Amino acid sequence: MFVGWVLRRVLAEAERLYYDPAVIQGELRSLEQELEAGRLDEAEFDRLEDELLDRLEEARRRSPAPPGPTS
Repeated sequence: MFVGWVLRRVLAEAERLYYDPAVIQGELRSLEQELEAGRLDEAEFDRLEDELLDRLEEARRRSPAPPGPTS
């Protein structure tokens, strides 16, 4: 029973980090640096960037909408 709880907590934390917009944006910045340094070609950069942008879009879908303005 305890092991199952621990595994669920580890999975939840891993998903939280995976879909954290700040983490994804940091990965996008790193990816751009890799391209500028010549460690990635354009095709690989485009493929990886698309994956990160898909994750960012999913992260935004998963997050609750911010509260609207109060009147």
